[in-house]
Amino acid sequence: MSANPPPHSFTLREELDAALLRRTDFDAWSPELKEALASHQSGNEFVLLRYHLLVGLAISAIALMWDIIAVPQKADVAIAWRLLTSLPLALFGLFVLRTGDVRKIKLVIALSLVGVGVLAIHLASFSSPEIMSRYTMATSFLLGLACLALPCPPQEIKRFALIFGLATSIAGLWPNALPPGELALHIIFTALIGIPAWAIARQHWNVRARSILLDMRDDLTRHELEQNNEMLRQLSEQDPLTGMPNRRKFERVVSERLEGRRPDRAWPGKLAVMMIDLDHFKAFNDRHGHQAGDRCLAMAAAQLQAVFPREYGVLARYGGEEFIAAVREREPGEAVRLAETMRAAIEEMLVPVRDTSRPLITTSIGMALVAADTTLELEDMIEAADVALYSAKRAGRNRVEIVEVSDQSAALPHANAAGRKA
Repeated sequence: MSANPPPHSFTLREELDAALLRRTDFDAWSPELKEALASHQSGNEFVLLRYHLLVGLAISAIALMWDIIAVPQKADVAIAWRLLTSLPLALFGLFVLRTGDVRKIKLVIALSLVGVGVLAIHLASFSSPEIMSRYTMATSFLLGLACLALPCPPQEIKRFALIFGLATSIAGLWPNALPPGELALHIIFTALIGIPAWAIARQHWNVRARSILLDMRDDLTRHELEQNNEMLRQLSEQDPLTGMPNRRKFERVVSERLEGRRPDRAWPGKLAVMMIDLDHFKAFNDRHGHQAGDRCLAMAAAQLQAVFPREYGVLARYGGEEFIAAVREREPGEAVRLAETMRAAIEEMLVPVRDTSRPLITTSIGMALVAADTTLELEDMIEAADVALYSAKRAGRNRVEIVEVSDQSAALPHANAAGRKA
């Protein structure tokens, strides 16, 4: 069974379910379903074909010794035939094994089997009646065994059997013909063995194909379930109003990055967690209505996302009119400049309401700055940023307040004069 499910669509899923429900034979399947099955079982098919090829090479070498013993007057023919056909096919087959091309491996095995059958009939025409019968019967049994053993679809087995039977029959006519009775017996015996062997192989293939279909359906179901779970996870981590990450995703992503940090790869700046709160938003919402409030939140989110560096930070809606951000500084002071940029972006924002076109919303930002190698948990950083946010509110709003936090010391808030409200 293939480790990965094949590319699929709703149509393929419907065809798969229909084939299982109606118990249709492989020959009646659509080309898309056959291709999907071939893709699904390609790994196992390659392993089986490789095994058959290597075993066939070993048997061919053993058969050469039998040919020399049974028909010594034609030992040179047996050796030359293998040097001109079996050896090149074997070398090509070993090369194809490195590429993993299943179709070419099938071709090599089929040509090798036909070559062995043709050589056997040719040698039989020069042997005694007793040896001749053994050669012709062995050739027929070789066809039956190949039909049952090769991991190929019924149509491919049918084509191989017809080519094998035709080639060995021609070898019985030319260049050195078998006795008419022996040739007729060979053709009849080949048909009596080949046709039932093909029918049995066809039935086995249908049973095996149905089992593979069940595996494919399980893989498709599991793949669809994983996709649905991923979609639900994404929906559960996305704020529906603003389209930005929500609190759940923020906490998950930042916690994962904190857990994965390495002391030997600390960056030069600090880690900053920011609590961003829209000033007087409740009053704005009460005055202009909830729809205007929703537009204001969506616009604020867009303004923040436009200036926030997502490649090395996380910005999310925390709840209500609050946003939260975490960013790692690439150079000292970068987080403070970013906070000021976000504050200014909100201050300049024009919210479309009926009674005014002036900027109506400002924001206060509380920032917790910690060392890059801190051992503090995310909850501690958020709590420190929240303390800084309320300091900004008490100091007049529309400003950035910073709290520097160490693993041992307490939070020490201080004002950022550049963002102070006049």
